[in-house]
Amino acid sequence: MKRNLTVLMALVVVFAMLLSFASCGSSEGEDEAKEYVTESAVYSTSKTPVANTSEEVLNYFNGIVNDLKVSKPELSYRYEINIPDSSLKVTRAGAEQAEEVDADLESVNKAAKGIKDMILADIKEESGNVPMGADNSEYLFVKGESWTSKLTISDIDYATMKEIGDNYFIEIVFNDVAVDGDTSSLSKVFDLRDKEELLSSDEFEKTAEYLKLNDYDVAYSGCKITATVNRFTNEITNLYYFKAANVTAHMTGAGTLADYGDVSVMFTLEDKSNFDINWENNLPVSPLETEAE
Repeated sequence: MKRNLTVLMALVVVFAMLLSFASCGSSEGEDEAKEYVTESAVYSTSKTPVANTSEEVLNYFNGIVNDLKVSKPELSYRYEINIPDSSLKVTRAGAEQAEEVDADLESVNKAAKGIKDMILADIKEESGNVPMGADNSEYLFVKGESWTSKLTISDIDYATMKEIGDNYFIEIVFNDVAVDGDTSSLSKVFDLRDKEELLSSDEFEKTAEYLKLNDYDVAYSGCKITATVNRFTNEITNLYYFKAANVTAHMTGAGTLADYGDVSVMFTLEDKSNFDINWENNLPVSPLETEAE
């Protein structure tokens, strides 16, 4: 049992990968659709008609979402990461698809969930506010860039746009990306880390004497973006990202853990990001202001 606990402590390093994959989160569930209903509308005509095709929706979305980094409205953000217990499994190398886990690894799998929760406790959620007029390029995706989306119709599965009350509700759904698949489409709107950079990071070097990370595989599924837009002004009021990375880390025991040989650690990292946007400057008007004669 002592050796199993040592393995678990080494797995902490594997879970450190989620810090690199995560772009962080949202308080909304991935499958929840928001409805916005008003009793009456001041206007009846939208500034831009509803787009009917995926390409039209995407072109509309790109224009208004990229404006966020230019116009710099007030921004409230919430990032959240999660690893479902059902997705976490430690197996012998080559037995990743087996229905039953090796008996020698049962205690490792049982305790891994607690280790995972302990690690996520301090990093699973982050929130804050960016005031109106401030640079928001380090908070909105793609971080550090002057743009937010460079998506084209070939990058997505489909996009829809619906009129709900005073708003447009947009949904953009991505094709799944298999292991070693082309992630260039996702990189046009999500933050992704370079694999070689991760493998050479100091975090993994620290465990090399007892548990070595040889490689890892990542597949993406269920990635999507939703946006709520004021249809009279074409201003985004809510932006939500969901990304799921299915990770398999290939590791080899070393030193006192050499008997374990090659093992695989598998988990799904759910990465959610929610942005509420305020376009109104609520600064009071000075009573000294007068009209020029």
